[in-house]
Amino acid sequence: MDLFDFIYQAARSRYPKGVADSPDAVCIDDSTQLQQLIAILTMDGEIPIVLHIGTNIFDYHSSLKMVGSIGSSEKNLYLLIKALIPPIGNIRIRHADLITISMNSKHFNFVMEVKYLEQPGKNILKMSFPKEVIIRTEKRKSVRVNIDPAWNVTLEAAVGRKKAFTPTVENISYGGFYFKASGNRPNLSPGQKIIFRFSWPDLKLDTRVSAILIGMCSKYGDPYFRAHFAFEIYDKTMQQIESLVASAQSVHLQRRRTLFGHWELNLGRP
Repeated sequence: MDLFDFIYQAARSRYPKGVADSPDAVCIDDSTQLQQLIAILTMDGEIPIVLHIGTNIFDYHSSLKMVGSIGSSEKNLYLLIKALIPPIGNIRIRHADLITISMNSKHFNFVMEVKYLEQPGKNILKMSFPKEVIIRTEKRKSVRVNIDPAWNVTLEAAVGRKKAFTPTVENISYGGFYFKASGNRPNLSPGQKIIFRFSWPDLKLDTRVSAILIGMCSKYGDPYFRAHFAFEIYDKTMQQIESLVASAQSVHLQRRRTLFGHWELNLGRP
């Protein structure tokens, strides 16, 4: 059981029938537990989040940081997010009555409501600390895992006979991955089949795999792409991708246990 499981199960006893019209949802609103939870969620410095602004039908992507010390008054705690792409989102966020932040872990989805406070810098927005977080079980079959640049996981790609290029893998799951491809590269579009080479020296992993592009977007001015693995059979290549995902998950979980394990005994207390 990891820390998110522990938090969820402890809250589950308080909400056996669920909350927010969802039977599998629980609410974390105790000040201490709330601060601990958000500290764990943002411990890696920056994590991908999705923002929904007011009744707007569009979602915006950014990253999140918690500022302040655990145990501080809520007045001394706040959240920072990077300015939104496209920029119209920054205008909307300043005038919105309701801003919802959503993020995912291996097994859970976390949702919180915040308010815009100010823009302390050109590329930073300051948001209020949430009063509660709603946790639901994650329904995705393939959970995405963020790849830390310090791990030296490299990615090479080639489209047909065109010149190879070197994108950067952002996150990966058993079903596919998300990557940034700025700089010198061929034109990319959904439906293209590309050969990728994944390498992780610490894991002694080096494998080539086919993938199909399924979407693209712009974030912070850089082009990002999502690709789906084109596995036909369960072979050595698929086993190596599974090993990469499992190892990345293990590193993240071990980091959480190391930094926040001393809270575990206190999370379930009233």
